[in-house]
Parts: sequence; C-alpha cells; structure tokens
Amino acid sequence: MSATGQPASGAETEAVKTSAAPPRKSRSFAWIGYLILLGILGLTVGGWYFLQELRSKQEGLGGQLSSKDQQIMEFTRQLGAVQSELASLHSQLATLQSQVTTEDSRFERMIGEQSAQLNERLNLTRSELNESVHHIQRQLNKTRGDLMVADAEYLLSIANQKLHLIGDVKAVLAAMEAADQRLHDSGDPAVFKVREALADELETLRRLDAPDLVGISSKLLALEHGVKDIPLFLPHAGRVGEHGAPHETGEQSPGGGGDEGVVSALDNIKDLVKIRRTDRPVDAVLHPEQAEALRQVLVLKLETARAALLRSDEEMYKAALISARAWLDEHFDPSAEQTRHAAAEISALADQPIRIPFPDISKSLTLLRNIEKLRLEAEEAEARGSRGQPPEQTQPAETQP
Repeated sequence: MSATGQPASGAETEAVKTSAAPPRKSRSFAWIGYLILLGILGLTVGGWYFLQELRSKQEGLGGQLSSKDQQIMEFTRQLGAVQSELASLHSQLATLQSQVTTEDSRFERMIGEQSAQLNERLNLTRSELNESVHHIQRQLNKTRGDLMVADAEYLLSIANQKLHLIGDVKAVLAAMEAADQRLHDSGDPAVFKVREALADELETLRRLDAPDLVGISSKLLALEHGVKDIPLFLPHAGRVGEHGAPHETGEQSPGGGGDEGVVSALDNIKDLVKIRRTDRPVDAVLHPEQAEALRQVLVLKLETARAALLRSDEEMYKAALISARAWLDEHFDPSAEQTRHAAAEISALADQPIRIPFPDISKSLTLLRNIEKLRLEAEEAEARGSRGQPPEQTQPAETQP
C-alpha cells in the first residue's frame, strides 16, 4: 500500500505542479499590464506636464510680448515727446536766430552811428586843433603893434560890458582912454578910423550926466553904519558902558576920594537916563532888543535900496528909500541932528535918478575887430597914392560885436 501510496502522492504533487503553473503566467501578464498601465500613466503625466510647460511658456511669451508692446508704446510716446521738444527747440532756435540777426543789425547800426559821430568829433577836434595851432602861430608872429591892438580890443570889450551891465561911466571912460593910448602906441596906420570913432564915443560919454553909482552906494553904506548913532523916539534902556576900575596908586589925594566917587556915579546916571522934550505921546518904554530891532529894520531897508541900485532897478530903489524915510520919521527922534542929517541924505538919494539911457559905444570895437580889412584898405590906399591915383572913400562893413 505504501507502494501504491507513494505513487499516489507523487501523482498528487505533479498534479499540484501542473495546477500551479498557470497562475505564475497570469501573474507575469498582470505585471506586464501593470507596467503598461504605469507607462500609460507616466506618458499621461508627462504629456500633461509637457502641456503645462507649453502653456506656461506660451503665457510667458505672451507676457513678454505684452511688456515689449508696452515698452514699444512707451518708447513711441517718449519719441513723440522728444520730437515735440525738438520742434520747440527748432522754433526757439529760429527765434534766437531772428533775435541775433536783429541785434546784429542794431549793433551794426549803433556802431555805424558811433563811428560817424566819432569821425565827426575827430574832424571837429582836428579842425579846432589846427585853428588853435594857427592862432598860436599868429600870436607868435605878432609884433608889438599887434599886441597893442589886441590889448585895445580887450579894453573896449570890457568898457562895453561895464557900461551896459554896471553903468560905471568913470570906469568905462578910463578903459576907453587906455584903449586909445594902446592904439596910439601901436603905430598901425589902419587904426586911424578906429581912433576917430573912439574919440567921438569918448566925447559923447564925457557930455553924459551919468549918476555916480559907486558914490551913491558909498553913501548908502555910510548911512547903514550910522544907524546905530541915531536916537530913537521912544525911551529905552540903553547899553551900560563898561567903565574901568579906578587906578589904584599908593598915594591918594587927601579928601579927594569921595568927590571922585560922586562924579563917577553922576556920569553913570547920565549914561542911563536921557531927558528929551517932545510933543508926541510916549506909549511905552522899549526894551534893548526892541530898540535894536527898529534899527535893524532901517538898515535892512537901506540894504534893499543898495541892492536895487546895483541891479539898476530904479523903482525898487526909490520905494526902498521912501520906506526907509517913513520908518526914520516914525521911530527915530526928529529933533536930533543925526536924524535930520539921515533924513536929508535919504531924500537926496531918493530924488537922484540911477538909470539913464546910455549911448552906443560899440562902433570903435566893431571897427577894431575888422582890423585886417582896415589894413588891406590902408595898403590899397597907400598903393594908389604911390601911383598918383586919388584914394577911394570906402566905408568898412560893420558887424555886431
């Protein structure tokens, strides 16, 4: 049985082996299927990942494209701004060029004008310099007679000015006489006509009863200085004189000290008190300042008259003297000798005319300024005289001095 039993167990193991073989093949197919499935899953995952990468790259490319577009738009905007700035700069440059052109033309015009002015001044200076050089040459070439004639012309010019501006006839006569002496010393034969005209003018001035303006002015000054000595009508406290102390000596006369003191006191009282008879009522006693003010008003009126005298304003001169006389009669003592003397002087000065029509003494000066023409006429007359022809009587043209 064991024999039969061993074969039976062997058969069972073989049956088990034969029965176990098909599951091993199915497992290998399962693993293959798993692997295929895993491969498919891997491919799926890889494809999905690849798609995601493609999408991300597409999105990145799209963002880059949009950012590039924005940059291009920004560049375009900046380019437009730059172009507008360039256009503005071009317009400004054109404006500056026009301004520069205008300024250049203005500067050229100014330079031309200044150049013309400088040329004109240069020509004027050159002509003045040439004239000065010629004048100096003429002065150097002058003889003693020419210098005498020039001095006479200067003296006659001063005489004309003094006669019409100041009216000092004495000074005018002195200047004209000095000019006549200069012409005499010159020895020039051409001054004969000038001396003839000058002699007529001197004779006319000597016959003229002209007021002595210098003397009248001196009298007015003397009256001004004497106002302080004219007594006022109203009583006033005068200024006390300064008396020196008596000389102290070692010896005194017996019994004489008291008498000298009394005499000195009486003298002081006489200086302080003045007794005067008057028919006019006395209203008040003047203070020293008031008395001085009354005198200063009289001095001011006399100074006004003297100023009008120097200006030859006869109306103002007479009005000032009449006012001074009225002030003197009203505020000063009419019984005093100083008052009567001042009133007489003021009345005499007020009655004296200070402005008279003066004659024309410019003929001699006019002839002397045309001395060259007179010299030519003298030379022609001398030449005709040497040929035995009578000289022609010609009248020199006169020009205003």
